[in-house]
Amino acid sequence: MPAKKPIRRSQLISPWGVGQMINFPKDESLMVLGLDMWEDKYRTISELDEFKVTEERLARRLGVNEFRLPPDFRDPGQGVINPSLKIPFIRFPRWHYCTRCGHMEKVSIYDSHKPTCTGISFGSGRSCSEISEKKRQRLIPVRFITICPHGHIEDFPFMEWVHGGTANEGQHNLRLRAGRSSGALSGIEITCSCGANKTMAGAFNGQSLTKIGVNCSGGRPWLGQEAERNNTIHCGEDLIVVQKGASNVYFSQVRSSIYLPQWEKSVDRRLVEVLEKNWGFLSTGMENGNFQRMRFELVAERNFAEEKKELYTDKLLEAATKRISDADSSNTDDSEERYRKMEYDAILAEAGGENQDFFVTKNYASTYDDLETGGAINTGLTSIGLLHKLRETRAFVGFSRWLPDDGKSLEAKKEFIKLGRSITWLPAMVVRGEGVFFEFSEKQMKEWAAKKDVISRAKLLSDNYNRQKETKGQKRREIKPEFVLIHTFAHLVINQFSYECGYGSSALRERIYCNLEFSNETMNGVLIYTASGDSEGSLGGLVRQGKQGNLETIVYNAIENARWCSSDPICIDSHGQGPNSCNLAACHNCALLPETCCEESNMLLDRAMLIGELDNLSIGYFNFR
Repeated sequence: MPAKKPIRRSQLISPWGVGQMINFPKDESLMVLGLDMWEDKYRTISELDEFKVTEERLARRLGVNEFRLPPDFRDPGQGVINPSLKIPFIRFPRWHYCTRCGHMEKVSIYDSHKPTCTGISFGSGRSCSEISEKKRQRLIPVRFITICPHGHIEDFPFMEWVHGGTANEGQHNLRLRAGRSSGALSGIEITCSCGANKTMAGAFNGQSLTKIGVNCSGGRPWLGQEAERNNTIHCGEDLIVVQKGASNVYFSQVRSSIYLPQWEKSVDRRLVEVLEKNWGFLSTGMENGNFQRMRFELVAERNFAEEKKELYTDKLLEAATKRISDADSSNTDDSEERYRKMEYDAILAEAGGENQDFFVTKNYASTYDDLETGGAINTGLTSIGLLHKLRETRAFVGFSRWLPDDGKSLEAKKEFIKLGRSITWLPAMVVRGEGVFFEFSEKQMKEWAAKKDVISRAKLLSDNYNRQKETKGQKRREIKPEFVLIHTFAHLVINQFSYECGYGSSALRERIYCNLEFSNETMNGVLIYTASGDSEGSLGGLVRQGKQGNLETIVYNAIENARWCSSDPICIDSHGQGPNSCNLAACHNCALLPETCCEESNMLLDRAMLIGELDNLSIGYFNFR
């Protein structure tokens, strides 16, 4: 394995999960290995509990027993626990070249040392054979790789490319030469010791590799060497040539969950912490729906004073029994909407308390004094939820290439990042923070969404969005006006929160609650929150901005700033812009956010849903009366 490299553990959930290449300093390109190899590393330590994450609701939905934190970087030293736990990497791409002489070499994925030029002698030009081994250049990875829409990734077939197919028998040494016009593909030439040569011009054309008899062999290098682990099934799909740093090489698939209180408000916080930490141990010992008291005695003995063991055993058992008696209402449906409906209801019900990781207070919109500034809160919203405390678990479930959504099922995604079926966990991060929840007026929303002009505008956006999905044979997802309105409102308010609070916009996130599948379960709201991987949470201040006297100005300014974009009238009159024309009146100058903020990859946005068109202001929700 390559030498140790520091990397933030949150980045191993997104954007650098299993199967992604990471560019490290000094021209090293490494790929994160699959969960089988993570498991091998976890087995080398004695204290695994510090890496276990409990989020029962999300675990049920994703079909796993537990979640585990990715290892953080630890320099071995006195008193350091689990210093040997590292994330395993391999070298990818395998093709490297020398910047001095151009010699190309296909290195081992397991090479732990940076490869250096072997000093092949060439008939012309520079050759590292002229200098001593100690002074030879380190090889650097080539920038060209190939991917396929099914998620496979392979080295660019330089040998086949330069020979127009399979090379003749014998020794073939490749050389990469970049001329003065190396910014263009025609300036990059691959030559072979047999005399064959070819530039990279045309390599990015459609089916360029299929024409020379090369297609996808189903490469999954993140699962190890193919010959050793028998992890390759021939795919046969056309390979797509890309640069290894391209944005479409890897899309991390993350499922998140807001923690919902599982315990009575009266349960002491210390008891909650002990129960959460040991819930797996306690629940696996159930017989006929009843807990084993002995297990509770062991937990009480480890966490409380000996003289209070019996007292806390009873308290722990009572709280746990109450929890499972209320568990019948839990939702195990795989639908994202029904999963979020539980969170939506919990926020509106002001669930949780100060002694838990979920604490909400709610203010009705009528308590906000904004009638003199347009009344957006009073007329367009029903209530504002202030989430003083929240805990979010973000679990990595897989990835896709070429397109953000490859249409795979959840089980298929999980199987793609591991070989062994014995892996019953997923990597996850726990983050804590606070947020502001906006509940839209159901009555006004229904009346506004029924307008003919609003429906036709939403249909245009929905058709643009689904056009590519349908060409790939994927299920159509109908986009409703309510969803576009809520989503765009969230982006505009995040921008305004960022300006008012001092948060960078990338530190804030949206979580949309809107029913697209199940019309009988109405949700019209959005949570804007900040969450940090640090145990102490975020900077704070977001809840304060959601209180009376502050939020009125923020919402007013967000809507007013949306009325004019520096790209208008082009932006407001657009019938499709951005990726696959999946936005209408929304661009980088007015409504787009950093990718970490948005659940929809900066798609499905339209300012006109809020403020209307230039010649038809009435379609704007906040102009609608």
